[in-house]
Amino acid sequence: MNVKTKPFFFLSRSQNYSRYTTNLCQTRCLQSIALRREDKSHWERRVALTPDTISRLMKETGVKVYVQPCNKRIFNNNKFINAGAIVQEDISNADVILGIKEVPTKYLIPNKTYMFFSHTHKGQLYNMPMLQDILDKKIRLIDYELMTDAQKRRLVLFGTHAGYAGMIDGLHGLGRRLLGLGYNTPFMHIAMSHTYKSLDSAKSAVKDIGVTIADEGLPNDFSPMTFVFTGTGNVSNGVQDIFKCLPHEYVQVKDLEECAMTSHKFSSHKVYGCQVHLQDYLIRTDTGKFGTKRDYYENPQCYNSLFHTKIAPYTSMLIHGSYWDSRFPRLITKEQLCEIQKNSNNRRLLCVADISCDIEGALEFLSHSTTIDDPFFYFDAVKNEEHKKDEGEGTQIMAVDILPTEIPLESSEHFSRSLYPFIKDLVNGTIDNNPVLSNATIAKDGRLVGAHTKLYELLPRNSRNNLSKIREMEIISSFVNKPVVSNHESLIRNSNISI
Repeated sequence: MNVKTKPFFFLSRSQNYSRYTTNLCQTRCLQSIALRREDKSHWERRVALTPDTISRLMKETGVKVYVQPCNKRIFNNNKFINAGAIVQEDISNADVILGIKEVPTKYLIPNKTYMFFSHTHKGQLYNMPMLQDILDKKIRLIDYELMTDAQKRRLVLFGTHAGYAGMIDGLHGLGRRLLGLGYNTPFMHIAMSHTYKSLDSAKSAVKDIGVTIADEGLPNDFSPMTFVFTGTGNVSNGVQDIFKCLPHEYVQVKDLEECAMTSHKFSSHKVYGCQVHLQDYLIRTDTGKFGTKRDYYENPQCYNSLFHTKIAPYTSMLIHGSYWDSRFPRLITKEQLCEIQKNSNNRRLLCVADISCDIEGALEFLSHSTTIDDPFFYFDAVKNEEHKKDEGEGTQIMAVDILPTEIPLESSEHFSRSLYPFIKDLVNGTIDNNPVLSNATIAKDGRLVGAHTKLYELLPRNSRNNLSKIREMEIISSFVNKPVVSNHESLIRNSNISI
């Protein structure tokens, strides 16, 4: 029988991907999957699959589901039992093991398929020992972060929820900072996002202080209060969804200086938002103007950032949610922050909520990520010192790297819904026919695959034989198969990435 299916590559983002994959080329249907217990942080309460999703998966595929017992998950053990899962410590019989964060090497079981956020594909050195262990144990590693559609848009993610939690935590930090400087403000009534029962409860709290701001205003010494957003993807969408719970008005970058410096023209009974784009602060070193996105991605070394002069000095709170890697100019360096702090008299760049959390990356002064227990620190760039005093000099920095777990119910439900069609394909044995799953595979059968072969050079046991074989394969491949798209073209098409 000649069965035709709609080509996967042309699906819209909102369509159900599983409808269009075929089972004609099935390899082996999996007998069981497992949900592992998270152990990287005691705050981690998220799950990759909710009990409702597990129940649906078992009914539609007949797969057996194991769940490691855990008393801190947002869903308790009984909910998984009622869904039909087997709750037990031993998950070694499972074919596929699902998690959220990185897995300690001592818990990695040989010859399994693992799915989690591995934080390895950028060459993160701190996770190279784990990647080496994955290769040694011949584990297939599928990374959620690499599950994208044909336009390179991520399909399974927590980004929006990171934005929600990051903005709520940032407002809490802003209240602390202003109190340290001697000012009581409505922001003192915003707590860390994990203290709220639900996302709706958190939004209600933000709306409540918005009423107070509209009625009573904010301190004149810090008004008008400006919030600057980098990035235009899911993170920024979540951030601005919370921001819009306050009485607000948006201004363009060209009007930001006037807004910050002429308080009599602007209101202290609202807050001001500013969405920043690449062309707002990047210039070519030869022309002094921004070229095109394509030119920037192809020639990042030809560009300088003017963020520290055009935007940062007129910003009360910076919420950073854009992509960055070492090829691109920094948003703000330590030296530039020093100049800003010298001239601001603690009135501008009060706080930075770095949701992207790239250590010493776009924001050079981010020396480390922070925790939910201890979310804030201050950097006094003039003295080149870090401290924890709300009343001290410098800029407050928040860089919690597990923000979505602060709103675990909604983030788990969203993630589970997004992941379901791909897990179903995985269970049905169609992984090699599903480009989303195959393209998200970093390692299998003891070797790195695809573009990830470049990571061999960073592994603890760098094998020259492996490297030479890979390079031979790349040379042969170049004669057979020309790459469909280069890296920068992928980035240009990616609406969820802003560099």
